[in-house]
Amino acid sequence: MENTQSPRARPGIKALAEATGYSIATVSKALNGSPMVAPATKALIHRAAADIGYRANARGMALRTGRTCQAAVLMPVTAARDYEWDGVEYTQILSGISQALEGSDYRMSVHVVRNVEDGCEVARRIIDEGLADGLIFSGIRADDPRIDLLDESRFPFVSLGRCRKPLDYAHVDIDNEWAAHAATARLIAGGHRRIALVNPLRHLSYAEDRVDGFLRAFREANLSPSDDLIAEGDLSTHFGRESALGLLDAARPPTAFVCSNESTTLGVLSGLGSRGRRIGVDVDVVAYDDINVSAYFTPPITTFYQPIEVLGRTLGEFLLRRMAGEDARSLKQVFRPRLIERQPDSLGGRLPHSV
Repeated sequence: MENTQSPRARPGIKALAEATGYSIATVSKALNGSPMVAPATKALIHRAAADIGYRANARGMALRTGRTCQAAVLMPVTAARDYEWDGVEYTQILSGISQALEGSDYRMSVHVVRNVEDGCEVARRIIDEGLADGLIFSGIRADDPRIDLLDESRFPFVSLGRCRKPLDYAHVDIDNEWAAHAATARLIAGGHRRIALVNPLRHLSYAEDRVDGFLRAFREANLSPSDDLIAEGDLSTHFGRESALGLLDAARPPTAFVCSNESTTLGVLSGLGSRGRRIGVDVDVVAYDDINVSAYFTPPITTFYQPIEVLGRTLGEFLLRRMAGEDARSLKQVFRPRLIERQPDSLGGRLPHSV
């Protein structure tokens, strides 16, 4: 016998309002991340939505409000061959964004892009075709055309990183100038004078920030900067290894390395190991880490650590607030990573190969 019973309808926003005791307007604002609703009230409404199985009808909402209920994310995929770390960190970013959107009307739509030019074209299409209500992207350049486009169009967006132009827009970032300065100053205080910086390509905004912090540490110590020991590349493990090998062949090689991410750090450790250089004995390494991989290196090394999932969650929270109409100038967060000391990072009684 054919079952003609219709499936049980999911509770709607009216049922959620009755369950919480709040008005439909308040419930709607809370679900949309409006800053007009207190955080405690939002949390209560989101819990109640989960308890009763509430799910917004995205199609109906789009017709009523003109919103797509889509939060777009541009996910960069490198065109470089044999890039060992491709996508590893970005899964954590997506996880954090997804956590922030959970319980809201919004769903995440991921758009894969190859470079900034491709990202600019995709962003323009999202705006022109109304594919999303807001946008998140990363890999910020010192002069970034995506920020110019979105800022001029007044389209809601949040960037992971900051360009070097005086524009007011929502962003989440690491204080890269501070991190590079702190790592370099620590090594200088330990007696190092020839310090290498393994860095991204200079067109990236945070690459310039790191060079600024690196050089500032030498100036403040009244020392000549080892700017001849700055290696720039794609931050792959291969690049880290080749950089270490090349720098060790310099007339005055480094006695310490500051690395910009876990991938390059792993390559640097491989290069040092192949030359018989022992970490904490012959050479010191300080890394930046965002997924806590450095805890498993042998030996574990001193790291400036900032969980990337936290960055992703903040990006998602800011985008919800931006799409709800909050002023971009109030949506800015710059994190300073936490120092995790695993090596003394000082020469002590050691005789460096070259100082």
